[in-house]
Amino acid sequence: MLNESLFPILEFDSNKHAKINPSSVVNKKQVPKACVITFFKEVIRKKLERGELEQIGTSPSETIDIPIYETKYNGCSVGLVGGFVGAAGSAALLEELIASGFEKFIVCGGAGVLKKGIQVGHLVLPYSAVRDEGVSYHYIEPSREIECNPDAVKVIERILNKEKIPFIKAKTWTTDAIFRETEDKIAKRVSEGCVTVEMEAAAFFAVSKFRNVLLGQILYCGDDLSGIEWDSRSWHSRDLIRSNLVDLCLKIATEL
Repeated sequence: MLNESLFPILEFDSNKHAKINPSSVVNKKQVPKACVITFFKEVIRKKLERGELEQIGTSPSETIDIPIYETKYNGCSVGLVGGFVGAAGSAALLEELIASGFEKFIVCGGAGVLKKGIQVGHLVLPYSAVRDEGVSYHYIEPSREIECNPDAVKVIERILNKEKIPFIKAKTWTTDAIFRETEDKIAKRVSEGCVTVEMEAAAFFAVSKFRNVLLGQILYCGDDLSGIEWDSRSWHSRDLIRSNLVDLCLKIATEL
């Protein structure tokens, strides 16, 4: 048995009242119930240029201010926000969005591929994340994995099937250390059933569970880590795929 006193990350405290609470720094306002968080900044930029977005708030930090937008999908109002890369920043952003009044979330962004034969742009629906990051341990008691909300997974699965969009339902590996994805670690995660690696899912799942809000995620398969050498596969330049995925997530958000 591990001695928890030796590892601060294992000292979970279930008290929901911290010294600084999200409501202390964010005022609740009139916002749509559902929000899409995307890591595809070029999609947000183009929607802004086309006049499809109205800024309704800002998530500030010392290094970057993230605009919070409202848009319409089939006549329904939906929030649209650019993601903060990494688990800790994502957790803080989600906390602020919840404190602002959003109640349901769909997240879409890219992920590295751990298995051969998965094309760029293929979608993965993560139902669970291996917790190889830090922030989730401050929200949920220690465990190897954390599940995505099953209700959110069902809605996403139903719509993907209805739209006849191929996808893989699988585990993902959330890590803080993008430059420490070694061959042995990748092999271990693959043996656990992970198909992708990214930096945020476990944090999103933990915060949403702790705050009792609905959140699901879709991962866009990007660079390939399954071979001897890393292959970027120019995944950042697949503009149409990324734009279509954001629109798909807006649709899903209206049906959560």
